Amino acid sequence: MDIFNELKTRPMNSYRWLLVGLCILLNIVDGYDVQVMSFTAASVSKEWALSGSVLGILISLGLVGMAFGSLFIAPIADKVGRRTIILSCLLLSGITMLFSSHVMNPYQLGILRFITGIGIGGLLTNGAVMANEFSTTKWKNLSVALLSTGYAIGAVVGGMIAYRLIGNVGWRSVFMCGGIFTLTVLVLVYFVLPESVEYQLIKRQPNSIERINKTLAKFNIQAIHSFPAYKELTHGKVSIKTLFKGNFKARTIFVWIAFFSVMAGQYFILTWTPKLLTMAGMTPEQGVSLGIILNFGGILGAILMAFLTVRYQINLVLSSFFALTAIFITVFVLNSGNYIYSMWIAVLVGIFNNGCVAGMYALANSTYDTEIRATGVGSAITMGRLGGILSPLGAGYLLDAGIKPLHLYNIDAILFAIGCIVIFIMYLTVKKQKHIKDLKQVNSLS
Repeated sequence: MDIFNELKTRPMNSYRWLLVGLCILLNIVDGYDVQVMSFTAASVSKEWALSGSVLGILISLGLVGMAFGSLFIAPIADKVGRRTIILSCLLLSGITMLFSSHVMNPYQLGILRFITGIGIGGLLTNGAVMANEFSTTKWKNLSVALLSTGYAIGAVVGGMIAYRLIGNVGWRSVFMCGGIFTLTVLVLVYFVLPESVEYQLIKRQPNSIERINKTLAKFNIQAIHSFPAYKELTHGKVSIKTLFKGNFKARTIFVWIAFFSVMAGQYFILTWTPKLLTMAGMTPEQGVSLGIILNFGGILGAILMAFLTVRYQINLVLSSFFALTAIFITVFVLNSGNYIYSMWIAVLVGIFNNGCVAGMYALANSTYDTEIRATGVGSAITMGRLGGILSPLGAGYLLDAGIKPLHLYNIDAILFAIGCIVIFIMYLTVKKQKHIKDLKQVNSLS
């Protein structure tokens, strides 16, 4: 029996979907954490009289920590296990969230936001790896795309909590709830989430056969009695330079630009919307509620994109989502004076915005061959994180420079328009490359 083939081809059962669901739960923690600064920004800024640039730094510090965690935690997971790192990152994030509820100044909050981000970054990286490894080949793209629903759900939950608590208890209570929630997820993951079977099969650690068979039984796969042979797929060292060889050069450039655009655009919308709308004349409650609505739309968008990627060409679907996001952001600005209209448009912005994010994760995974996929996807996510870091910072400095709050959304629309163009050009380029390859094969045969 080829155990690796069994893991890839055996039909998904309820237990495997449960594990994917747990990985989505990890993304819910991410969504809550990222949005917690967005929903508390107005209150934090008021208490400490912060400028727009300082507030932007506080928002971005968590994202810097996430980039740091994604870059340096993943290699450790390859040595000690995905499950161990996930549990450690949940513990780190949960404790620092609790500490954040007792800070006395913005410097303490900034340090804690950075440390929390490190935990979240390691959590997301390994959660995505686990979702991929728990899924069969047929459902991998769907499982990975569905992870983005977790982010939106976490943001919605965080927004609802902030809406209820800030006015009555204060903004610190939102961080307290986040810490308690994260530590609760830690307990659940500890008792339910197993280590990746593929990881254990490759690492061949002593006394792991029993643990592997326990999980295989729940997968409805026959038990093994010894470690199977494993052949490395890569030949030679894979580096960033590998991504710029042959046909991958153009694809890498396109994916990097698109990932930067979508993450910069998304993090601006999600982190600054409540504050900007308050500055534009809405009440703080209305600003937070529209932030919640945006993320509610994001849940629907991730689900929609996940199923569309199974049926249609991902580049064309994704390019359309980018274009529609740019259009609806513009419409949102034009109708910002009418709260009721803004609510409905915010749903559409959330749908197509988060759909873009989910689609980019699926596209990055399908762009690269197996041998360089981890390096390719990892580099693309890093570029996205860079956009997510720079966007909130840039918004803060532009506000201090005198740019009107709602005009920042026009810049955001341009980012999504760039993404639309890049993804479509990538589609044409890949199609041309495939055509040339087919011609060469025909000529060689003749």
